[in-house]
Amino acid sequence: MKTLKYMLIAACAIMALAACSDDDSVSVSNPKVQFCAVNDTTTAISQLTFTKWSSFQMVDIQSNIDWQLSCDADWVTLSNHSGVPTSGASKTLHLKVTVPENMTGQQRTATITLTGGGQMAQLAVVQNSIYVDPLGWISAEDAGNAMKIGLNLYNTMEAYGTWFDWTDDPIETFQTCWGNPLVTADWFNAVKANGFNAVRIPVTWFPHTDENFQVTEKWMNRVEEVVKYGLDAGLYIILNVHHDTNGGWLDADLSNIDEISEKYVKLWKQIATRFEKYDDHLMFEAYNEILDKNKDWVNAEGDAFIAVNQLAQTFVNTIRSLGENNQHRNLIVNTYSASGSHEMLDPFVIPTDKIPEHLMVQVHNYDPVDFCRMTKELKDDEEPPVWTEAYQNELAAELDILIDYYKTNHVPIIIGEFAANDKIVEEERAKYAEFMVTYCRQKANISLFYWNEIISRTTFQPTYPTLMNALLKAKEY
Repeated sequence: MKTLKYMLIAACAIMALAACSDDDSVSVSNPKVQFCAVNDTTTAISQLTFTKWSSFQMVDIQSNIDWQLSCDADWVTLSNHSGVPTSGASKTLHLKVTVPENMTGQQRTATITLTGGGQMAQLAVVQNSIYVDPLGWISAEDAGNAMKIGLNLYNTMEAYGTWFDWTDDPIETFQTCWGNPLVTADWFNAVKANGFNAVRIPVTWFPHTDENFQVTEKWMNRVEEVVKYGLDAGLYIILNVHHDTNGGWLDADLSNIDEISEKYVKLWKQIATRFEKYDDHLMFEAYNEILDKNKDWVNAEGDAFIAVNQLAQTFVNTIRSLGENNQHRNLIVNTYSASGSHEMLDPFVIPTDKIPEHLMVQVHNYDPVDFCRMTKELKDDEEPPVWTEAYQNELAAELDILIDYYKTNHVPIIIGEFAANDKIVEEERAKYAEFMVTYCRQKANISLFYWNEIISRTTFQPTYPTLMNALLKAKEY
């Protein structure tokens, strides 16, 4: 009896051990390990690609047996290194893969290896590099993140008119002919003091040139004085060629591209040479809202897109050819009509540049048109529009195009102009502005420049404080 008792105890122990072995999946007939998309076991993942910035991505591990993880690079951090079978929704394992900034100057790769039950799966990790400028100049990506939100010095340096005499280049008349006073250093200091990081200075050049297309010394001196106001205030400054396009001589006209390019190169050589001594707080914008020879905003001739791409490349080549600081300066190129639509972004070719990481793409946005432009006149008893969910959804769809373009092309975006009509109640404009800047800054490296008045040119106080504070929400991202 005693022998039988011991035999029964031993048999129960063996059965218990076998049961435990089954539960712990020590041995399965068909072991399987793989990396999957999060919450999607049907989609296997073989590679994670990271930008140059510090970030993380999530993947799921699927395994019907105990598993282990290893990585052949110490710059990759894994949230887990081993685990039990993951069969069943309650046992899904989300793996967090984290990488730091890549400051090596080269793309780097690593391999994460998942093993279990004699099986193996591998996950490649690819991270692009942060370009380290040999002179230490800020990259375009860093410049975008530094600027975030800025203002335009609008209707001043780009202003011109045919109702006064241009003889002897009356530069004060030009600057004030659209209703603004002469700008002073006090305005730039006020912009900085109120929290803005940058100013875009639109400049029209052709009224201030001689028969050989040489810019007058008076005008060049004044432009430099105004640029220096901004730089001395600690602001990032964008200097451009403005109404030489869309009203002047600079058209996206392929049939006349040689003559246009000759003048274009001559102009930018003068500008870039004069401003060569300034550091990376100064950026150059190739042209403003460039149109074809018919001045068509929407239905451009097919050759116009080719002309825009040629002029953008000519701009980059010209600036880089001058060497010194201009070889490292951040440069900005605009799409046809500075539009951010698929129709204008798709045919646009980002120029090649011998200096990596120093190009940005600019568009303008005045959508929704019925809100920003107020396309209809208000009746005496009619209230201006208010910001609505429908307007928000319309604008979000437009901005999503830019966000996708940024993520696809890895180039920082500037919305160089945006604004809502001043006839709209300030609180409603503030709602629009806050949505605009936070949506952009949360989702991509998009810096924005408001067009209308925010800070008075005479009192140097905020004209619309509620609107200003909404714009400055951009600095939180």
